[in-house]
Amino acid sequence: MKFGKFFSKKRGGNVASKPGDIGTAAAKIAMAENDEKVEISEATPETEDREESPITVADVSKNASHESANDNVPFPAQDYSVSNDEMREEPPSCDPTEELVVEVSHRDTASSYDSESYDEEDITYFDNATISVVTPNQHLGLRVGEKKTSYFHKDVVVSSLDVGMIGLVLRAMYFIPKPCAADHVVVKVDASSISRRDCMLCKGVGLTKEMLPFVPGHEIIGTIQYLGERAKISGKFRDGDRVAVVSKTGGGNSRFISIPANRLTKIPTEVQSSEAVCMIHDYMGALRALRLAKKGGSPFTGKSILVTDGFSPMGQAIINLANMEGAEIYCCAHESKHAYLASMGVKCFEKNPEAWLPKAQGTFDVVIDNSCMDAYSSSWYALKDKGKLICLGPLYKIEADDLSQGGCGIIEVTELQQKWAQLKAKYIMSQTMFLNTETIYDEDVEQYQQDLRYLMFLLEQGTIKPKIAELVSLNDVSDAQRLMESGKANGTVVCTPWVEE
Repeated sequence: MKFGKFFSKKRGGNVASKPGDIGTAAAKIAMAENDEKVEISEATPETEDREESPITVADVSKNASHESANDNVPFPAQDYSVSNDEMREEPPSCDPTEELVVEVSHRDTASSYDSESYDEEDITYFDNATISVVTPNQHLGLRVGEKKTSYFHKDVVVSSLDVGMIGLVLRAMYFIPKPCAADHVVVKVDASSISRRDCMLCKGVGLTKEMLPFVPGHEIIGTIQYLGERAKISGKFRDGDRVAVVSKTGGGNSRFISIPANRLTKIPTEVQSSEAVCMIHDYMGALRALRLAKKGGSPFTGKSILVTDGFSPMGQAIINLANMEGAEIYCCAHESKHAYLASMGVKCFEKNPEAWLPKAQGTFDVVIDNSCMDAYSSSWYALKDKGKLICLGPLYKIEADDLSQGGCGIIEVTELQQKWAQLKAKYIMSQTMFLNTETIYDEDVEQYQQDLRYLMFLLEQGTIKPKIAELVSLNDVSDAQRLMESGKANGTVVCTPWVEE
């Protein structure tokens, strides 16, 4: 993880300086207040010893520079459940009069989290870096009579298209962001997703300069902290409501986010945040795919279903929901993952279509293609005469062995292959339907919210239980993305921003 460089200045005193690589111009910052000159020392983020475990995000970080002989060994099943109280644990208290926090991040311009801009004396430029000084009581957005509590706000940000994932910076600020607009609400984040979509955006694929600084995380579970004036007048939400958030622009890998109120759905207070966040995309996509495959709404009892990537988070969600209806489920996966999938009651094929298609051609009632190994062709040939093929997209194929196959990975020229495959599935192939899992919310908000309430009900009742690969802090988001790249994450990787290492 590459951290931003942080400096601190005690009020009324100086901090001794040490030579650093920022340059002599960074040795002093002219403060407008009393024209005081301050010497600054470069600080290195403290690291803590981690407990050894069979396979963790830390292991992925250590082995990022070389390949392992057992690349396809899945993560062992582990219980990462966290209580709601722990997920909502307040940050350590800090003295709001003690120090200023200065963050250095290599960007061209300064950015603010709320609608107010910094005063000129709060920003000093040198050596192509931006130093943002945020006082503890600045931008708190406190109401009349409310106690002044200083929160330590953090997020993970990509600040440059040149560095991508390796340039993820951890920002720290002593303020709670205000609603960015009258129809926005500020949500205190309990849990957020770390997905393949985030990995690709952090690599610069699909990321534009206008989107910078970019904070990953598109699915969020949290609690409403503040409401903008228009959001408050609508009466739909109140302070303290527990909500699920579908963000179009990311921002979830943080402690707070300002988001339009129309991107929120109320959820039960009893469900665990780390599990609830899995419902927003993975289980929603699975539910919609199975619904499209049904004929007249009849259940799948006794029907044969093939899932082309059963080990992925959405693949496991499809298996979980289809098992509830008594379907006979098959899936494709690397051989090393067959034992785990068999424990879910699934029969497994090799991942390569050439290995399984000759013996499976024309045998399935439903095929859900969430891998697109060959532009959906093998999946179509696996259908019975009256079977139905459901093609899911967009797909972010980042494993090296998948990229060699071509197909539908969003990597340079293969982006065109995916677009062609989508057009073919929509308009050319018979018995075929295409589902864009990233536009489900916008296509019908009311239906999405009703489906999410249904999934939260199943979760609350214990009928479904999503597989959590690992819970990680904001400090480990970069390593968690490498874990996603490795293809070894057994389930959903969840960021819990209030859990410190």
